[in-house]
Amino acid sequence: MSADPRDEVQFADGFDVPDRLAFGLAAAELLVVVAAALAAYAILHIPAPRALAVTLALLVACAGAALGWLRVSGRPLVQWVRLAVLFGLRPRRGRIRLQLPQPAPEPVMAFRPTVLRDAPGDAVQPRAARRRDGGAHRVTFFSLKGGTGRTTLAVELAARLAAERGRRATPVALLDLDLRSASVGARLGLHGSSVVEFAAAPPEERRAAELLCRHPSGMQVLIGPQHPPNPEWPVTPAVVRELLRDLDMAGFGLVVIDLPPELTPHTESVLRSVDDVLIVVSPTVTGVHDAYRTTEALRRRGLRHQLRYVVNRQRPAADVSEAMRDLDGQVVAEIPDDTAVLDAEDRHQLAGDGRGPAANALRRFARRISGEISWSWEE
Repeated sequence: MSADPRDEVQFADGFDVPDRLAFGLAAAELLVVVAAALAAYAILHIPAPRALAVTLALLVACAGAALGWLRVSGRPLVQWVRLAVLFGLRPRRGRIRLQLPQPAPEPVMAFRPTVLRDAPGDAVQPRAARRRDGGAHRVTFFSLKGGTGRTTLAVELAARLAAERGRRATPVALLDLDLRSASVGARLGLHGSSVVEFAAAPPEERRAAELLCRHPSGMQVLIGPQHPPNPEWPVTPAVVRELLRDLDMAGFGLVVIDLPPELTPHTESVLRSVDDVLIVVSPTVTGVHDAYRTTEALRRRGLRHQLRYVVNRQRPAADVSEAMRDLDGQVVAEIPDDTAVLDAEDRHQLAGDGRGPAANALRRFARRISGEISWSWEE
């Protein structure tokens, strides 16, 4: 390419700047100057002491001239005033929080969560569960990407832990709170009431335990609605919190919740009320990208200490260890890609009851979670 400056494409001077109407001013600046001049003229004729009227008129005229002709960083002052007003009127979404001083606070990290990481060769130690007095331990699987297997993992985990009820008296509940596309009922071949019936009942007659249907594994299930309800009513965040509290009072020790792949007021309400958020990761490029996106979205909402990861449909050649190191994330389970899981789903059965690599991994996963929440089974 020729380096001759004559070969370069150049714009004529003034082509990319605002049109000047008069006195070197564009339309907006000229309007402000004229308006200030008219206002100063009107002030001179108001019934007030002459000295006061002249002073006010001079101030208004000077202010108008400054707004029109004064430049700050190449922009007229009137433009900076306009931008400041728009910024001040913009709605605020943040919250002001009062932080009281506490002894020996731990350092807060800007992006990385404070989670435990497994050292190479070390045995995995059960993580201390965050217990709420008199309440069930709550677990949910979440991802902003659909099709990761959240529902399958929720069903398998709840069923495996409920199967141990022969030795433990505390019941297990599985809630399908995916109001947009509920699938727990179809997965298990169950029919019954949903959270919509709970929300539509009079407050004094709401009994969550009466709406649950029992699965042969022993878990009690609240299936999702057959048709998507109004997103704003009757299932509100307050109703969801009441549902969870009602299960606490009914004596449930573990509540597993299936959520949709989106952040709505009701899903955020659940995410803030659970003890464990398990982000489901698909070992693909798009799946790892979603893990980053989901992690960032939840951390921005203050959900740092609960976040852990489950790699679903893991293949021998797939490796997400680098992404987990970057996220400073702890992988609690890797479920291999196994057609036996799909076969079990088609028969409304549990993959964890069968044989194969996925079944073995699901049982190990359930034992780990059971060990972490062993307090839930104490009488």
